[in-house]
Amino acid sequence: MRRRLNRIRYGDNTIVDLWETKAMQTMTWNTLPSWAHLACRDILRAATSNRRLGDILSECLEIVTGIAELDLGQSAALYMIDCANHTHRLLHHRHSEELAYPIEIDPSSMAESFPRGWGRACLYQMPLAAGDDEALIGTALLFGRTGKRMNSEKLSILRLLCQEIARIIVHRGGAAASLIDMVELSTDEIYIFDAHSLAIVRTNATASIRTGHPASHLCRLTPAALKVDMSEAAYRDLIGSVLSGQCSNISFDACHRRRNGTLYPVKVHVWRIRGEDQDLFAEVAVATADQRKAFGLLEQVFDAIPGGIGVFDNRSRLLMANRRLYDLMNIPPELFPPGSRFEDILRYNAERGEWGDGDYESMVRERLDQAQLGLPYSFERERASGKVLTVRSEPLSNGGYVLSYTDITLRKRAEKELIRNRDELEATVHQRTAEIAAQAAALEEALQQEKNINAMQRQFVAMTSHEFRTPLAIIDGAAQRLMRKKGDVDAAFLAEKTHQIRGAVARMVDLMESFLSAGRMDTGRVELSLVDCSIRKLIEQSITRQKIFSQNHRFDNDLSDLPAVIRCDALALSQVITNLLSNAVKYAPRAPDIKVRGWQEDGFAVVSVKDNGVGIDAEDIPKMFQPYFRARTSTGIAGTGIGLSLVKQVVTLHGGEIRVDSSRGQGTVFTFRLPIAGPRIETPPPQPETDDEGAREASAA
Repeated sequence: MRRRLNRIRYGDNTIVDLWETKAMQTMTWNTLPSWAHLACRDILRAATSNRRLGDILSECLEIVTGIAELDLGQSAALYMIDCANHTHRLLHHRHSEELAYPIEIDPSSMAESFPRGWGRACLYQMPLAAGDDEALIGTALLFGRTGKRMNSEKLSILRLLCQEIARIIVHRGGAAASLIDMVELSTDEIYIFDAHSLAIVRTNATASIRTGHPASHLCRLTPAALKVDMSEAAYRDLIGSVLSGQCSNISFDACHRRRNGTLYPVKVHVWRIRGEDQDLFAEVAVATADQRKAFGLLEQVFDAIPGGIGVFDNRSRLLMANRRLYDLMNIPPELFPPGSRFEDILRYNAERGEWGDGDYESMVRERLDQAQLGLPYSFERERASGKVLTVRSEPLSNGGYVLSYTDITLRKRAEKELIRNRDELEATVHQRTAEIAAQAAALEEALQQEKNINAMQRQFVAMTSHEFRTPLAIIDGAAQRLMRKKGDVDAAFLAEKTHQIRGAVARMVDLMESFLSAGRMDTGRVELSLVDCSIRKLIEQSITRQKIFSQNHRFDNDLSDLPAVIRCDALALSQVITNLLSNAVKYAPRAPDIKVRGWQEDGFAVVSVKDNGVGIDAEDIPKMFQPYFRARTSTGIAGTGIGLSLVKQVVTLHGGEIRVDSSRGQGTVFTFRLPIAGPRIETPPPQPETDDEGAREASAA
C-alpha cells in the first residue's frame, strides 16, 4: 500500500513530505559523502547484534539524530501502517520533553495530529520502505533543530538512512525477532546448538552471567562441556530420542561448572523446535528458586568475608572457596579448583618450603590427620614471605570441615610496635595521658549536656509563654466584654463568656497538669494506683467531656468488644484517653468524624483513635513520643509537645505499648494495648526485722 501526500503547513511550522519532493537528488552509494558512509556502517553494525528490536531501533535513531551535518533534534518517531483502519500507529520513539507523541496518527491530517507548542522547527516526514520499489510499511518523523530546512542532497541521504531502518524492521520484526527477544529476556540459561557437532551456536546473556564465560567463549563449547562428569558421547546418548525425532523434548538433572570452578545444580530441558528449513535444537538450564537464593546468598557472604574460607567434604575434597583463600595461601586457583584434594594443597605448600626443611610426606600426613579428626582447632603460622596467618578449623555435621585463613600480619606488627613503645615510655606518662583524655571526654560530655539543657529550656520557655498567653488572652477579653456590658448582660451572652473563660481555665489546668505529670515521670516518682475499672466507661466519660469543648466534631465509638474490667490506674488511663481524643479534635479541625474502636486480643485490651486530619510526615513518626517534639504538620496549631510523651510513659508503666500510623494529609490512628490483668509489679525484697519503732515509722513515711 503506497499513500501519496502533499506538503502540509501548520502555522509557523513546516512539515516536509518527502514522498512527493521532486527537488531530491538521486543518490547512490558511490556518491555518498564519508559521514553518510560512517552512519550506514554504524546502522549495519547495530542491526547485526542479537539484541531486542527496540534496543536496535533506539541505537539507529540515536545514530541518525546524532549526525552533525543533518542538524536534527534528539526527538524522533517511527510509525507503522495499520492496514485494518488505514492509520499509522506508533512503533518506536525517542523521548522528547517538548512533544508527547500521539498513539495513533493519520498522515492525511498530520498537522492536526500534533499539538501547538512543539516549536518552530521543521518536521521531516520520511517514508519507511526497504527500497524504492518496496511497499511502504510506515513513516519516520524527525525534527530539525531550527526552522531552516535541509538541501536536497541531505534530504536524499536522510531518506536512504530511513530505508536502512525500514530493512531492519522488515527483517527483525517477525517471529524470529520475537524468539530472539524472548531468549534474551529469559532468566534461564538458553543454548542453541548444532545437532551434528553439538557445538553451541547462540546463547543468551543469562548463560554468560551464570557460568562466568563470555558469549564468544560459550560458542566454542558444547552443552556437555559445561556439565560435570559428562562426555559428549554420554550427552548425545542422553538426548538421542530428541535428536532422532522420537520425542520433542527431554528433561534431566545435571550439575554445571562455572568458569571459576564452582558447581551448581540445574534442571536441563532439551527441545527440538520444528522449522520450515531445518529443526532447531535448544537446551534450557533452569536453576531452582531455592538453589538460586541459596547460592546467591552464599556467594555474597563469601565475597563479603575479608578472610579466606574453604569448605571440604568428609573425604577432604574442596567443595568451594572464595578468592581470598587462594590469595592468602598463595596458590593458583586453576591448579586447585573445587574437587581438589586437601592433601594435594598441603603437599604443594610443603614442596615449595612453606614449612621449612624436613620430610614432606610426614608434614602432609600430620596436618591432614589433624584436619580429619573432626575437632575444632586454631593456630597461628608465619609463612616464608613473613605474612602471619591465623588458621581455624570448624567441623561440619556431615564429617567435613571449614578452614578459614585470616591475615593478622598488620596486627602482629602493631603488637610488636606497641610493646616497643610501652617499654620506652614511662608509666607516669601513660597514666597522665589517660587522665587528660578522660577529663577532656568528661568536659566535652558536660558541655554537650549543658547545651542540650539550655536548648530545651529555651524551647520550653518559648512554648509555655505562648501556650499560657492564649488562654489568658481569652479570659481577659471575656472579662472586658463583661465589664463593658455592666448591667446589660443577658443569659446567653453570660453563658457564652462563661463557657470561654471555663474553657481557657481548663486549658491552663490541663497544661499545668501535663507539666506536673511530665515532671513526675522524668523524676521517676510516679506510682500507679491499680484498681479494677471499666475502660469502656473511662472512654465514654472522656468522649462526653470532649463534646463540651468540641461541639463541631462527631464521635463514632464501638467499644462493645472491650473486656468488662481491666486492672489499671483509672486517673492516669483517663488522662491518656483524654489526650488522644483532644489531639484527634485539635489536628482535624475540618474533618469532624472521630472513630474510637475497642477490642481485646491475646489478654490485652486494645483501643484505637482515628481522625482524618492533617496527618504526620513519615520522617516525624519515630519522634512523636519524644518530650517537646511537635511534627511539622502541627504548625499554627496550639500544643506543648509533652502530651504524647506522657501518654507513652503511662502506657509503658502499665506494661502496654502504643503505636501511631499516619501520613501527611491522610489522618492519624493511635492504637494502644494494655494487659487486662494489669502490669507486672515486682515485689520488693522483705526488709529486715528491727525493734526500733522510730525507724519503722520513718521507713513508712
